[in-house]
Amino acid sequence: MLLFIFFIFIILVFGTMIWAGFSAAPWLPSWKKDIATVLNQAKIQPGDTVFDLGCGDGRWLIAVAKNTQAKKIVGFEISLLMYLWSRINLLFINYPQIQIKYKNFFQADFSSADVILCFLTPRAMKKLAPKFDKEMKSGAKLISYAFSLPGREPQKIARFSQKSIPVYLYSF
Repeated sequence: MLLFIFFIFIILVFGTMIWAGFSAAPWLPSWKKDIATVLNQAKIQPGDTVFDLGCGDGRWLIAVAKNTQAKKIVGFEISLLMYLWSRINLLFINYPQIQIKYKNFFQADFSSADVILCFLTPRAMKKLAPKFDKEMKSGAKLISYAFSLPGREPQKIARFSQKSIPVYLYSF
């Protein structure tokens, strides 16, 4: 019986990781310098609500909490392992403004977000483009690490260095 439960747990963990990688993006760690570039682009204001689509281990959420006065910071994650990892990370720090949701962000409502952060595949960005246009409020910002948003010209493209990954800024 214990072996069966362990087997089911392994299927859940790896199955959700595969699903997350296929539907939006596999988990890849971000470098501190790139996170700093993302935050610099976002220019998060006191009282802002920030969403992180596919929050992985929660490092962007924690960086937002440490370096800004965002009112609410919400991470969405569908990989069970990454969700649990990020929840465990939050147990050891006190940032009450951070929420992590085990939820598919394709089903989330973006209308309350002032800033959305994402590190997603081009396929996921293409799928999200109409949702961003429909749901993001006027004045909201989208910061995309590595991949551009199809059909839209970025307001700005930043890089930590010439060889680093681009960070795209879009305003709605």
